[in-house]
Amino acid sequence: MRERCCRCHITLTSEDKYHYSISCEQCECDIEWENHERDNPIKSAYWRWRAICFCLRWLWCSIAGYRSLRLWLMPRPVAAARPKRTNGGGR
Repeated sequence: MRERCCRCHITLTSEDKYHYSISCEQCECDIEWENHERDNPIKSAYWRWRAICFCLRWLWCSIAGYRSLRLWLMPRPVAAARPKRTNGGGR
């Protein structure tokens, strides 16, 4: 009978059986990650918070960059439309 992974039910190779026993490599990585998340909730929450802050900072900077680009691309006033200036003469 062929051995199958306990989670995804794909057929295990002899190498998978030797290294991971009842799981395939991908499922074994998932199991290790779940155990890490369960055993270190504070550390996991910290890294999630950092990732959220990074995403918000990236979003904020991209919006600011878009605004500055939009301002830079705006048409500039033509010299004829500008008011004439005097050489410090009366008002």
